[in-house]
Amino acid sequence: MASLKVMLDKQKINQEGECPVMIKVLHNRGRRLINLFQKVKIDDWDIKKARLNERHGTLEQRQKHIKVNFYIESEMMKLKKIIMDFDMSRTIYTIDDIVTHYYNKSSVVPIFDYINDIIRSLEKIGKNGNSNVYRETMGRLKKYSNREDLTFGEVDYNFLKNFETHLQERGCKINTISFYLRTIRSIFNRAIKDGVVGEEYYPFKKITIRKEKTVKRAIYKDEIAAIKNLDLSARPQIELARDLFLFSFYMRGMSFKDIAFLKVANIMGDRIYYSRQKTAQKLNIKLTDKAMGIILKYNDLSNKGTFLFPIIRYSGKNEFNQYKNGYRKTNRRLKMLGDILNFRIPLTTYVARHSWASIAKRSGIPTSVISEGLGHDSEKTTQIYLDSFENNVLDAANELITDI
Repeated sequence: MASLKVMLDKQKINQEGECPVMIKVLHNRGRRLINLFQKVKIDDWDIKKARLNERHGTLEQRQKHIKVNFYIESEMMKLKKIIMDFDMSRTIYTIDDIVTHYYNKSSVVPIFDYINDIIRSLEKIGKNGNSNVYRETMGRLKKYSNREDLTFGEVDYNFLKNFETHLQERGCKINTISFYLRTIRSIFNRAIKDGVVGEEYYPFKKITIRKEKTVKRAIYKDEIAAIKNLDLSARPQIELARDLFLFSFYMRGMSFKDIAFLKVANIMGDRIYYSRQKTAQKLNIKLTDKAMGIILKYNDLSNKGTFLFPIIRYSGKNEFNQYKNGYRKTNRRLKMLGDILNFRIPLTTYVARHSWASIAKRSGIPTSVISEGLGHDSEKTTQIYLDSFENNVLDAANELITDI
């Protein structure tokens, strides 16, 4: 017969000293944890009774403890009833049968609690960019629903279609709407895989997520030359943005995020070795004279632990936020630079990456080497194509492309 135990998951303790309440299900040597999505302080938890101490805290806190205890007991009773029904039917059942039956019969899980769990798990492994995607989507859902307790069951087909209309009415573009819907779809897929939500709650079976091809954002060699030759000595902040743009271009369109996290230690001989922040792919690129000239303008290379460029200025202190601030400032200053030069498109860090690939194509570099540059739907696919060649092929291509 299956057994149940209420426990705290102390591995997921937050800064306030709160842990999620779990029900541990044991059956036929199998073990599953059911998250009740209730967070309680360890100091308020009675380990022997496996419940909150209803005599701790203020009157308001004690009332909350009673409410949480009642919820825990009701969920335990649901699970006991499921197990009893299986035992009475004399059928062979697995631990997955118990959990699936529980979620199919229980009230639907609060979606914001689940998203917060995703965010915390991503932040623990340093994937702050991915965690921000979920945080931003959650913010949009909260603003639209005007609620803090939305459940998975309530985010159904009609909810999502109305949400899509709401975003359209507020001027969101197709790709922005696609971004939010794809993130919500990912949340449902995770929840179903984790056994948190039954597949019958999946709302995307009849929803088509539209996507527009983005306008190509590339400039020509003569425009790159104009950027390089512009005298910005009187405007050092715009000069730094310009230099970061050129460095990206000289280094095969290296992304701004990768540039921000480069350290002196990444330089070995005449190459830079690094892992992509986005995909964790390991790359190495030959340092051209122009790229090294930009590095030496901002770093004397005497300390291997320092960042190459003054984007992340305080090591170990909210580095991701420093990168994000640097990214916003750089793009704002690049736009100013583009306005000075009367460019036809807004200048951004992404333009450097796209321009490298587009100029490569116009220069006759085989498509097998650049794989249509950034014309691919997936940046990862593009990088796989680039990585498939020996370094000397890529180095020769880079020398040709960046010879301005």
